[in-house]
Amino acid sequence: MSITAMNQTFEDVHALLKPGGHFVFSVTHPFMASHSSAAFGFQGSGNESAYFSMRDKCMEGHIGTIDGEKLNVRMHFKTIEDYINAATSHGFEIVDFTEARVRAEDMVSNVPFFSSVNGYPLHMVIKLRKPMSTNDSASLGSMNTLDLLPKKLNWPRTVTNNVENSLVMWIPTDVNTELIAASLQVYEKGISVDDLDIGNDIDSPPSRKVRDLFSATNEFGISIRSRLLHETGAVIVKGLDMTALGGVEQLDKMTVCSKIAYFILSEHIGTVDATARGKLFDVKSANMDAMSKSNDNVLFSVSDTEAGWHTDGASKDRVYDVVSLLCISPASEGGKFRISNACDVYDELNRALPKFLLYELTRPIPRDILENGGGKGTDGAATALSRSAAILAMRIKYNSYPIYVVEGDRMRFRYMRHWIETGHEKTFWKVPTLLKIAMDVLDDHLDDACCFHQALERGDMIFANNAIIAHARDQFKNDPDAPPRHKVRAWIQVQKAAILHDENSFATTDKNVSVNSNLAYR
Repeated sequence: MSITAMNQTFEDVHALLKPGGHFVFSVTHPFMASHSSAAFGFQGSGNESAYFSMRDKCMEGHIGTIDGEKLNVRMHFKTIEDYINAATSHGFEIVDFTEARVRAEDMVSNVPFFSSVNGYPLHMVIKLRKPMSTNDSASLGSMNTLDLLPKKLNWPRTVTNNVENSLVMWIPTDVNTELIAASLQVYEKGISVDDLDIGNDIDSPPSRKVRDLFSATNEFGISIRSRLLHETGAVIVKGLDMTALGGVEQLDKMTVCSKIAYFILSEHIGTVDATARGKLFDVKSANMDAMSKSNDNVLFSVSDTEAGWHTDGASKDRVYDVVSLLCISPASEGGKFRISNACDVYDELNRALPKFLLYELTRPIPRDILENGGGKGTDGAATALSRSAAILAMRIKYNSYPIYVVEGDRMRFRYMRHWIETGHEKTFWKVPTLLKIAMDVLDDHLDDACCFHQALERGDMIFANNAIIAHARDQFKNDPDAPPRHKVRAWIQVQKAAILHDENSFATTDKNVSVNSNLAYR
């Protein structure tokens, strides 16, 4: 199993475990890659100094048995640090760590067999635990963004009555210059967004550091993040020079370069979350109907059907602070984007709804499971098995959480009516009548609170606080004689970046220095 596959496994196990559940596994100790004997060994090993350079290399080997049989084995080499990082980054606590070895009683039982491996660390046995509460996290570095309940941002009428001045930010000329220069440089090198390492892949003059190449972009990114967390919760960014990035005449070049520019800007707002569907996800029609009951595990992002009011992410255990879109090519017809403030809607519902109806929006509700990947159905035996009726029903029952979580002036809104309805259907439950009524009222109020209902233009970007802003998309049609509708999505984690930036702002004595601590320039 590669390092990438291991991380995916850790994420899947964490999602399946109940809080307090344990995950115990054993693996070959990485030390054994440099050992070879009749009882236990690997071919092509023996160079201990190559410890780190052996990462993710596949090695063939063997393990002997007491009765003389030799079992062929294979190891994808991983360092101890790889296992620890995979565990902590996916929210596990390390309960126990044991290096398995030959015991004294083993030697007594069979000296000839065990002597060749006596004194060596043969395997590692690791016991992990999913915390009972996400608040168990000991530090910001291991904190899941679920720990950080965002603050409510209610909109005054000045926002809803004047969206152009309240939500729109134009890219400054110096930011455009920085993004275009870097994007074209990366494009000429043939580096894709998925492989891009900003600190290593973008060249700077000998007298300057890479961070200096993005000083204006850094300031712009911080201002966007501030608006998302403390002011409006939504930002529409306009003015990316798509012509300088290739233009429609060079559509492929413009597509690649604009995605690079979008990624660089997003990384200066927070940290792009690549855990579920890569750094960037292409939102374009695959001619699949996400509403069809015959299409399981199909995202609205690959469909041209209407996507009703929702926030992104359907997993109980993972949330995304910010959802964002870049428009590369608009639809020929339809596809308008809508946004509505879920904080304002909650306050209205809290005043208007009877408590028993409001309860339906604040109690745990099962949601359908969306697998990581392309979201175009159920490919592969493992996915098919995990989505068998009985297993999927259990996964969905666990995947229950409220539409609204409100604690004082802090709130999280998580909604997609379709996934609630299909989740109930796949657990063989009917959607309760009171829940239907509550969602009808919620949808109506989101409609009434909608202040933006427009199609994004080429080069436009929209960033929305995924905990307080609901968004939706109209049905659309593509013209066969024009480029098809193509948006690109990024999920961005911003709350920890904001905390770290605030700490740096207090720590520095030079008030003219601003640091986006999230982005590591190596």
